[in-house]
Amino acid sequence: MRVLLINHRFLPAEGGTERWTHGLAQALVKRGHQVSVLTQEEPGSPTEEEMGGVRVRRLALRRVGGFRVPRRYWRTVRSIDYDILHLSGNRIWCADFLLPVARLLPGAKVVTPHDFYQWMMEPSLRNRLYFETYLPRALRAFRGYLALTEAEARRITGFGYPRDRVRVVGEGFDAVSFGQPVAPLDLRARYAIDRPLTALYVGGFWPNKRVDRLVEALTPLRDEVALVVVGRDLPGTAHDLSSVKALANQRGVELLPLGPLPQSELLRVYRGADVYVQGSQYEGFGLALLEAMASGLPFVAFDAGAAEELARQGGGRVVSDVPAFTEALRALLGSEDARRRAGARARETAAGFDWDQVVMRYLEGYTQALERDRG
Repeated sequence: MRVLLINHRFLPAEGGTERWTHGLAQALVKRGHQVSVLTQEEPGSPTEEEMGGVRVRRLALRRVGGFRVPRRYWRTVRSIDYDILHLSGNRIWCADFLLPVARLLPGAKVVTPHDFYQWMMEPSLRNRLYFETYLPRALRAFRGYLALTEAEARRITGFGYPRDRVRVVGEGFDAVSFGQPVAPLDLRARYAIDRPLTALYVGGFWPNKRVDRLVEALTPLRDEVALVVVGRDLPGTAHDLSSVKALANQRGVELLPLGPLPQSELLRVYRGADVYVQGSQYEGFGLALLEAMASGLPFVAFDAGAAEELARQGGGRVVSDVPAFTEALRALLGSEDARRRAGARARETAAGFDWDQVVMRYLEGYTQALERDRG
């Protein structure tokens, strides 16, 4: 099968959808399929190259008013031979400039919007009209909607998209890497942490990540646990590092921001923490939850992305407010045996999300889309 994956960015850029695109592309190539990725240009990267058997083509973007307009976008799509066109994202250039002409493009088309960030985080009238009215109509040009979570599937069908075209496929990750023996990093010794236990979050200080809620939840436990955060800062935004630091100092919570880490170091950090925590208000899926679970960490999270679905399968707790978060975390931190048993369940659950298994759900979605297109 010839698959064209379209995403707004790709390697060497780092981010959730970039990792999703790369993981899916590699899993498809491993099964003998031909994969092309169409994305935007990156500084220092060629406009065309082959990466791990994947043909990558990058488009230049130019500013027109407040918009980023891709050059030769439709022409480039038509120049690529594909059986399945798989579009990623919404309210971003690669979707905005494809949706109006999608019906005119050849081949079967499927979409994975990664849920609806602006609808959930910026619920203006404009965004409500886009997601509740325009998007479900525009997506009728696609033969399949491959949702990452059950919650996303419920939302899009609630907006009026046909239920029979929606399939929950989930996120994948490299479970093999996370299953390899890795020496845990002694976080307390390395970073001179005063508290006896550590709660880890991987994702950075972005508006939707709500690290401030983690500080609030840890306040009653401030003498027992330190909060370790891995990921980038977005200065000047709500809940950035500066504001979270100020809150942590006010509440007496020990906060250790590590910034971005290479994968080899991140694996050791996962293994060295006592529990995983997620304060996010929005996640498309929440890949770090899978990584933490595969590392044997039980989690406590607010209901965002796949957290509720993963908790239901074992290894974590989902809560609705800060006091409930504190109590769930207190129960885990108060018993090493409880953490060990929950961590074992988490590891078993995460093993089912290896790309070698998850890619089969995507291929089934592709096959159904091809059948609908021919019928």
